[in-house]
Amino acid sequence: MTLSGTKGVVVALSSAVLIAGCGGSDPSSGAGSGASTPAPTPTQTQTQTAAVAWADGVCSASTELGDSVRDAGTALQADPSSSATSLTQARAQVRDRVAAVQQAAASLDSAISAVPAGADPQLVAAQQQLQTASQRAKSAVDQLGAAASQVTDAGTASEVAAGLVSLKATFAGTATDVATYREALRGTVNGAGQAARNAFGAAPACQDIAASRTATATSS
Repeated sequence: MTLSGTKGVVVALSSAVLIAGCGGSDPSSGAGSGASTPAPTPTQTQTQTAAVAWADGVCSASTELGDSVRDAGTALQADPSSSATSLTQARAQVRDRVAAVQQAAASLDSAISAVPAGADPQLVAAQQQLQTASQRAKSAVDQLGAAASQVTDAGTASEVAAGLVSLKATFAGTATDVATYREALRGTVNGAGQAARNAFGAAPACQDIAASRTATATSS
């Protein structure tokens, strides 16, 4: 074979290798295609765990609100404007107690709103019931804060005394509305759909609430 013929064979082989290399990759293969993997669907166990955590948070926040209202009532019954208490102390006591009630009400609102995504429709229905039931209590707490400002902004003993009269009257209404909400919660804990009852029944913070409802029904 002549030299020119040999060169022709080499060129032909090189071209064949290049063509084979270019055509070897499958454009339809998954490698480098950028296709996204669907997010995994939560399992039933995960959904139930999230539901119990939500119910526990609601009951815990509800108990905290009730405790803060009781503490505020105890402080007001002790009469912060008594002669043994300075104006500064009286204002601070009212401010701190009412602030605790306001914080507890805000925490409850957040807890109720935090129903897990993809929750059972019965759990969503229970959440909506509680959200509606809590609105009156929330409004009452807002009114309590406005009444408390009359005391905390007072500059004289007579102004503090006058503010406390209004505050105590407002507080009585707040305590009633919070108690009404807690009764609605007991009804939801014990009478909601099966999925919601399961969640509340498994939540540690809801046990006393459910039990108090049962005890009331038994005694009546």
